[in-house]
Amino acid sequence: MNDRYIFRYIIILVAIVSVLLSAAAMWLQPYQKRNQLNEQRINILKAAGITGVDNKNAEQLFKQHCTDKREGDMPLYIIDNQTTVIPMRGNGLWGPIWGYIGVASDGKTVVGAVFDHKSETPGLGAEITTEKYQNQYKGKQLLKNDDTVTVEVDAIAGATRTSKGVEDMIEQTLKLYLPYFEGNE
Repeated sequence: MNDRYIFRYIIILVAIVSVLLSAAAMWLQPYQKRNQLNEQRINILKAAGITGVDNKNAEQLFKQHCTDKREGDMPLYIIDNQTTVIPMRGNGLWGPIWGYIGVASDGKTVVGAVFDHKSETPGLGAEITTEKYQNQYKGKQLLKNDDTVTVEVDAIAGATRTSKGVEDMIEQTLKLYLPYFEGNE
């Protein structure tokens, strides 16, 4: 075999695979966006204490229960005119963490919380996604000191940086929304 033949064969093969991968990515993009939106809806509804939400009924339940609202540039989700769900973003040990926290209409009681991550350590920092960890927040009171707001829960053993990241994320986010809650008391 001559080297030209191999070189042409490789170029043609790479071109065909590139076109196929690009076509697949473009074809799957609407499905990926729909799934991301459904995941967001599920997390918002779970943070508000609504159970039984899955990919099949997320859109319907979200439309039924949720009102989108903005407080300045900050998004809020009002669930059944009783619970305010706030999106949060922060930093864990190895990368970004995010979630939603639901606050009752009294502006003081946590209804629920949902957290997720991109790259925390399995079995340690990744425990923020478990129901056991997230259920700690239910019924907790927002503790207001001067212009800070915190929620006290147990940290995850062996995942101090991730636990601190969740704590900081909640504190920084709630600090931004403090005027909203004070205005609605």
